[in-house]
Amino acid sequence: GSVVAYCLGITKIDPLKYDLLFERFLNPDRISLPDIDTDFDDDGRGRVLQWVMDKYGHENCAHIITYGTMATKNSIKDVARVEKVPIDMSNALCKSIPDRLKDPKTGEDLVMNLVNAIKCSPKLRDAEVSDDVRLRNTIKYAKMLEGTIRGTGIHACGFIICRTPISDWVPVSTADDPDFKGQKVPVTQYDGHVIEETGLIKMDFLGLK
Repeated sequence: GSVVAYCLGITKIDPLKYDLLFERFLNPDRISLPDIDTDFDDDGRGRVLQWVMDKYGHENCAHIITYGTMATKNSIKDVARVEKVPIDMSNALCKSIPDRLKDPKTGEDLVMNLVNAIKCSPKLRDAEVSDDVRLRNTIKYAKMLEGTIRGTGIHACGFIICRTPISDWVPVSTADDPDFKGQKVPVTQYDGHVIEETGLIKMDFLGLK
């Protein structure tokens, strides 16, 4: 990374002369593509992205989508609301889930999910077999919904610039522009975790206060 920045004229310090690290491109353990990170003042970030789209073509640029999933407590709350479970009962179920789950028999840490939470919470176990059909259904359907996509957003800084229209490479959707209210911006329908596999490189336009 140091050598590339030097060769491009971004920096003027020769990393070989001063023995600066540039393992990013040489580390065999890191097989992912490099990010290209650039920091801007938060207030001007939207204007920078507008300039980039004007320069490289609006059809060649897109933000990156993010997917929000149903977490353990959210899935309980959402289903409880539909089942018309009183709010105090719904909150009590959520509060019965410890911040860290430990296997009651072995003491080992468990992954946070509803199946494991039921093992650790007597209140959830009671709800699962309750005489109240609303509580039983809450646990039953919350287990089905946990981990599914609840909504979408825009990656805080990730941005794609492509040599050809983005839609040639990945499906594209639109979202509300975070910088200019009332405007829509294109977003990739693949999120940041898989976007590299399409051959696109993620640029990070970071807005700093």
